[in-house]
Amino acid sequence: MKKVAVLGAGYVVKPMIDYFIEQCKYEVTIATRTVSKAERIIDGRPLGIAIAWTTDQVDVLEKIIKETEMVIAMIPRSGHAMVAELCIKHRTPMITTDFKHPGIACYNEEAKKQNTLILTELGEDPGLDNMGLKQMIDEVHSKGGKITNIDSYGAGLPSFEHNRNPFGYKFSWDPNGLMRSAVSPATYQINGKVIEATHKFEHHKLVEVHGIGTFETYPSNDSTRYIKEFGLDENITIYKGLLRYIGYSNTMINLLKIKLIENTEEKDFENTTYAQFIAELIGTSSTKDIKINFAKSIKMDVNDDFIKKLDWLGIFDDIQVSINKGTNSNLLVDLMLKKMDYQPHERDMIIVHNEMDVEFPNGKEKHISSMMVEGIPNGDSAMARAVSLPPAIATKLILEGKIKNTGVCMPSTKEMYEPILEEMESLGFAFKKEIIG
Repeated sequence: MKKVAVLGAGYVVKPMIDYFIEQCKYEVTIATRTVSKAERIIDGRPLGIAIAWTTDQVDVLEKIIKETEMVIAMIPRSGHAMVAELCIKHRTPMITTDFKHPGIACYNEEAKKQNTLILTELGEDPGLDNMGLKQMIDEVHSKGGKITNIDSYGAGLPSFEHNRNPFGYKFSWDPNGLMRSAVSPATYQINGKVIEATHKFEHHKLVEVHGIGTFETYPSNDSTRYIKEFGLDENITIYKGLLRYIGYSNTMINLLKIKLIENTEEKDFENTTYAQFIAELIGTSSTKDIKINFAKSIKMDVNDDFIKKLDWLGIFDDIQVSINKGTNSNLLVDLMLKKMDYQPHERDMIIVHNEMDVEFPNGKEKHISSMMVEGIPNGDSAMARAVSLPPAIATKLILEGKIKNTGVCMPSTKEMYEPILEEMESLGFAFKKEIIG
């Protein structure tokens, strides 16, 4: 019997565990801070094992890695290096859904020496977006086409039917991860010129997603690092962004300006109301007319949509803050989760959309590849399936000897992306392709 270990038991893990236990008949160990979450996912199935583990317990992690044939790291990026080092030491393949960031890419040569694979970017975005995009690129290159422009979008949003709050957003993945990503920069390229988006929400624009609707997009991560990875022309225009309902970026800009998104300074919130927290934020001791005074402090009308959104959250309420300690972001996330979490009957949706402008000797074409999938009411979310099923499928392919790569890589070769996309299509995640020319 094959044995795999999954580190973390967050929002998106359950479909992966179901796949391993029900389809593959693997023994699965879930190692996580909160064992009760893992136990709920396992649901009494004998092939599932829940283990208490925190990232400071290196000895516990090493024992897990020594006794398993595959490790899937579904934990924050800060823990990846430790996992990678131990996986390389024990020659255990590792998968992560995160970007091939420098903190993991640096293990490439060491992993190759140990004949070990660390496979990255196997989620929805990054993951399905890049596998679908690389498939398009390879098809165009095989026909002698030249790609001049790429627009690639990913999204996790409430379905149109269940988009029923003023933020136009609900949490289908780690909310603290969303806050961390909000302060990270992004990079894209226009006709060979690199654009550094230090404050990425200020680079937002409207985009018509063919066949789906109009959304707002802002740049995500570093688009330019795919130019070499995907064999593209150095002067190409390439933009990778996230899709949101219109108005999201300005909300995030304002949250950042007033430091409601702040992840570094931990505060004591005992004996503090939300109104007192806001008063301290704007430098006053009085909570009288706090909403009006807050609006004045940021030079907004009290009837501005942003003020109304914060009021809807309850940030001006004269009630005790419900967390004892944390950053401003932790307080904000706690409030948001009370009103912006999915109810069991509600559906989320994921969108993965790629467009390319292509030049052939006899003319120009636009190639479009698009996917929209909704969650299952009272079942798994679309995001959970889109993020956790690609690494589950890749795990099976590795353990069956069908993926034999070593080093730190992403699934950008046909031998890797093709079988993953084929099985994802059978699970309801199919790209609709169109050529306009």
